Amino acid sequence: MGTMIGCRGMARDNIVIVGFMGAGKSVCGRLLARRLGRCFVEADDMIVSRDGRSIPEIFRQDGEEAFRRLEGEVLEALALKSGDVIATGGGLPCRDDRMETLRALGTVVWLRGDLPELLERAGRLGGRPMLERAAVDIEALYRAREPYYARAHVTVDTAGLGVDQVVARILAALRQTHAARV
Repeated sequence: MGTMIGCRGMARDNIVIVGFMGAGKSVCGRLLARRLGRCFVEADDMIVSRDGRSIPEIFRQDGEEAFRRLEGEVLEALALKSGDVIATGGGLPCRDDRMETLRALGTVVWLRGDLPELLERAGRLGGRPMLERAAVDIEALYRAREPYYARAHVTVDTAGLGVDQVVARILAALRQTHAARV
């Protein structure tokens, strides 16, 4: 396994990972948490736990707006977290003032990727209601979300990289960001 790595000045600061579906938020977040000796929190898992249904079921039975309301409730609960690695759903930062709320929780990291690669990864995982849209609609959704993601403190380009490489880049970026803050 990997060694635990500390980043000065980050003891109580959450690390919040954002990005489009297929960016690797969950898999990279888990590994990052392990490397830093922190807890990993998956916002979508919190929604499923609170509601008792899978995300596709929520979308199918109640629609996207109901799901987004549940995301808002989870965001309020995340405000109580400290020192965790948090992976959001792809759309969570993209409504109202949610990105500012995430920024107040800690350091926000955008996992930016090449859209065709992101969609290929997301398609392999399945259970993505947003993938049921036409390709042109998915591209428009990605473009609409980019300005929200771009407000992250740190951007890590994931194109062509494996999980270990992405996590190494996140750690390097966090060290640099936090060194500048201290």
